Amino acid sequence: MRLLPRHQRDVLKIGELAEELGTTPRTIRLYEELGLIAPARTRGGTRLYAKKDLKRMAVALRLGRSGVGLEAVQQLACQREPCATGREAVAALLPLLDELRAKIRASLRELELLESDLERADRLIQQCADCPNRPNRKDCPRCPVDQNVDSTDIARLIWDPSCP
Repeated sequence: MRLLPRHQRDVLKIGELAEELGTTPRTIRLYEELGLIAPARTRGGTRLYAKKDLKRMAVALRLGRSGVGLEAVQQLACQREPCATGREAVAALLPLLDELRAKIRASLRELELLESDLERADRLIQQCADCPNRPNRKDCPRCPVDQNVDSTDIARLIWDPSCP
């Protein structure tokens, strides 16, 4: 049995899903192995992904791209199903959500610190905008970046004191 053209069906093949999500078929197969999605299959074995699979994968990928580990994504996706009652599901899921929230808040704090450091580095490096010298200690001995390199971690990365 041949599948209809993509625009005429409600399901996606693995390559189409990967394209839609900006990922690879390998990643989709991994998430399938982890139990996050369970596509239907044709008699020939072609995976067919429904809209619910697209949505679940989109959320899982979004979490992953935000720094949430695969194990945490898998726990979120699979924790509810074996629960016998709503009370049991709530008891299992709330700690996971709390832990995820704490990780996201920590990541946000780290990103805010990084952004602040980038702003300091930007201001420092901008001081060299009109400098005619080569950006090194030999040719620019009074370089403001070199003199203030410890004011920002990014400047330290750019202008390591042990480099010429």
